[in-house]
Amino acid sequence: MERKIQLLMNLYGINGKVKEYRKITNGHINETYYVLVENNNGLSETANPYIFQKVNTYVFKNPAAVMNNIMMLDNFIKNNNKKSACRIINFLVNGDYKNYTVTDDGEFWRICIFEENTITFEIVENPAVLRSSGYAFGDFLNVISDFPADKLNITIPDFHNTKKRLDNFFRIVEADENDRVKNVKDEIKIFEKYYDFCCKLTDMTDRGELPLRPVHNDTKYNNILLNKDTFEPVCVLDLDTIMPGLVAHDFGDAIRFAANRASEDETDLSKVFLDFDYFKEFTRGFISAVGKSMTELETETLALGAPTITLELASRFLADYIDGDKYFAVHREGHNLDRARCQMKLAEDMIEKLDVMREFVRKCAETI
Repeated sequence: MERKIQLLMNLYGINGKVKEYRKITNGHINETYYVLVENNNGLSETANPYIFQKVNTYVFKNPAAVMNNIMMLDNFIKNNNKKSACRIINFLVNGDYKNYTVTDDGEFWRICIFEENTITFEIVENPAVLRSSGYAFGDFLNVISDFPADKLNITIPDFHNTKKRLDNFFRIVEADENDRVKNVKDEIKIFEKYYDFCCKLTDMTDRGELPLRPVHNDTKYNNILLNKDTFEPVCVLDLDTIMPGLVAHDFGDAIRFAANRASEDETDLSKVFLDFDYFKEFTRGFISAVGKSMTELETETLALGAPTITLELASRFLADYIDGDKYFAVHREGHNLDRARCQMKLAEDMIEKLDVMREFVRKCAETI
């Protein structure tokens, strides 16, 4: 691995030698390394931190299109003097003027500078973090709201087409290639029960009632870098899934992650529920930043996005378990099944609280 890192450093003109490197394991998709490069110019010695990341080309079939989306948005924000609460992640450009490199063995790599004095959170107990994360994602959507969505490459077709996700789930159930369906019959019934509920946003989009906008599509608050001391937002991360989509999906996925005090693979389901105080903190920040760039119907459907996207993700986790754990990285036996059960429990609690969630969104929208 150290030889691979040194090769990439040469391609990017990064001088020095590798002082240390370590793998970062909290992501599901890509392979990520923290790399500290030591440089001695004869007068002084410095150590510069970087992030080296190998993109998962099983998930992203056209990773060059992913990187092109990121570059287009970065240029749009810079060229239009967009005022933003925080930056978006910016990847280094190599000698070929590309923000990615394909090695001789076919691996797809990218590099960015590691942001020091920053922090991300997997679980949050400080309301200031939730407000700041909500503001950062809302501000991001507001800043890119007038970027032409049709210019973005579709990096994962139908990524948040819930109807197609569920239909694919039932195809995998029917195939049962790994003989695992017998272990999850009760879980499968949940998706039969909520199929029509989950398809409401997709149906509204198909009827042209909700606009497709440039959206993040993966708004977990660990995709926001915050200042360690002030918790102010510094940088929006993980832009691989930026595509045309619904604001409700971004809001819903953020609530799924932000308003559940348990981790998304918690096995003690008594700990899994929508914390309404956390929901309020994130929602206040989000709506205050996204401003009036949403239509009235988009605002009305924000809360619906939360249980919809949570059940969609649960179906993906369960489908991957049934299909032999091909998509999401797993770190223990039955990991995807644990993830699915956790998200299913959370979604059902969200459905019970959907009316109060809608009412709070409405009140927040009235203040902007």
